[in-house]
Amino acid sequence: MVEPVFDGRFSGRASLPLRAWGSIALLGLALLGCAREPLPCLLELEEGDLVITEIRGPQEGVDTRGEWFEVLNASDRMLDLEGLRGELVNLKGSLELGFLVRESLPVAPGGYVVLGSLADPPPEVDYSFNADFTVDERVEDSDGTLLIPVTLDSDPKELFANARVELWACDQLVDSVVYAELPSMGTYAYDGALPPDAEGNDDPTRWCTDATPAPEGGPQTELGLPGSPGEVNPPCG
Repeated sequence: MVEPVFDGRFSGRASLPLRAWGSIALLGLALLGCAREPLPCLLELEEGDLVITEIRGPQEGVDTRGEWFEVLNASDRMLDLEGLRGELVNLKGSLELGFLVRESLPVAPGGYVVLGSLADPPPEVDYSFNADFTVDERVEDSDGTLLIPVTLDSDPKELFANARVELWACDQLVDSVVYAELPSMGTYAYDGALPPDAEGNDDPTRWCTDATPAPEGGPQTELGLPGSPGEVNPPCG
């Protein structure tokens, strides 16, 4: 697995010219049609209403299933995830990936949704955030963290080799997971023998690699180890 690298990395505190260049970069992306307007606050959730239960990163060999996140509706009510924001910060704290659910995405209590990065996603992916996937350089400034857009040549956009993943609804942090490494064969899966919740998935000992092969029989329309998207994961161990 290869972590996205920005060769022109900045160091130290951001100067005023740097902030100006950041603004110019954002304006340029908007004028070119590469940046889309953010959504207003549409989604009111509480911490723990959603739980991250499985992550599929870049795979070795030929793969058509792509990278994705599986999310459980752990609340007792029907949810529409339009407006949900995802943020990934690599463990160095130098780069940030972001994605947005821009369309209606209903999920029943106890149900799962799979959010993927491929523009042409496989059937198991419920929503593709490809058009709203961003990469930013994080530079510390006296006013906080400055995000400067970075262009990655790879598509599909790859997830970081190690990162903190956060799900946000407006200004509410709903769930987060830290992973040190994603499997290059299969998925990083929460233990299916345990009830998933936003505190339990903070424990890395409750996660394992799901390298279960695709079921035999019938036509195989996708390549790569599938994981268990949209359903309870296999038990770890």
